[in-house]
Amino acid sequence: MERVKRWVLLVVAVGALLALGDARGAAAQTAQAPVTLKAVTAWTKGWPFNNMYFEWIKRVNERSGGRLKIDYIGGPEVYPALEQLDPLKRGVIGTIITSTGYVAGVLPEVNATWLGFGASPAELRATGLADVLDKIAREKAGVTVLGFPLQVRFNVYLNKPIEKADLRGLKLRSVPVYDPVLKGLGASTVTLPPAEILPAMQTGVVDGFAFPASFVTKAGFARVIKYKVMPHWWIGTDIVLMNAQSFDSLPADLKKLLIDAMKEVERDTPAYFLNLEKEEDALLAKAGVKIIELPAAEVAKVNRVQWEEGSKAFLLGPSPKYGPQLKELMSRFAPR
Repeated sequence: MERVKRWVLLVVAVGALLALGDARGAAAQTAQAPVTLKAVTAWTKGWPFNNMYFEWIKRVNERSGGRLKIDYIGGPEVYPALEQLDPLKRGVIGTIITSTGYVAGVLPEVNATWLGFGASPAELRATGLADVLDKIAREKAGVTVLGFPLQVRFNVYLNKPIEKADLRGLKLRSVPVYDPVLKGLGASTVTLPPAEILPAMQTGVVDGFAFPASFVTKAGFARVIKYKVMPHWWIGTDIVLMNAQSFDSLPADLKKLLIDAMKEVERDTPAYFLNLEKEEDALLAKAGVKIIELPAAEVAKVNRVQWEEGSKAFLLGPSPKYGPQLKELMSRFAPR
């Protein structure tokens, strides 16, 4: 009888161990289930502004060992560019690349990246800017700042020549990030989406426009402009955001992967977009567009207007709480 009892107890114990093993195996399998993040871009897929973001996605997906997948689902055809912050906040999508100007209604502070005067994304990060903006973005919108894989130089394109940084008498297409400089130099401005620039130039509604230097001919604008004003008047650095709760729920090594891959891409970003601009310049020359090279004193004037008027319009006015701190942080790059 005693032998039977021991046998029954042994069978029960083995069964319990097997059940425990199955449970642990199931739990481990659940814990290792891949995480998928939906990614959206502020620009349609063919626009080069997305390209280094796509490179970041590629590196993350290749290195995650199948544990994390970033799935690109589209651009403004999925969510309009100016409305993408809301689904990101709600966790409907996981990550976006966007213009700082597109989210400035909620997060005006991110426009501080436009006051770097040529500082690379890696240099901006080294100042602590990403950390400061991350704290603000988490507090105000429930999103985290991952980095800056988009840096483009911007120029003014005209159908009339100028000899100095004086835009009085000219009407230019603009958006809010250009306005402090264009208005500060005397231009009257009109805000138009990119799709309306071509007809506005053809009909004389505007005499020119400010635009990224790496995407003028591809947008079809070369045939309506005569001059490209050099040097560049802005260097814009844009941003990748992620839902903060989604980021915080990841294991530490996957968080590190997202940031490390972003840092790598940031280092590659300036050269990538400079190469695109060289290609654009060759096409502009073929189209007969002439270069207006302003004297150094005139460029210094543009930079002073950008710093003085831009810091007020981007930071101090819309963000009295954080604007002064950000202006102080960016002052190391300000024109002297």
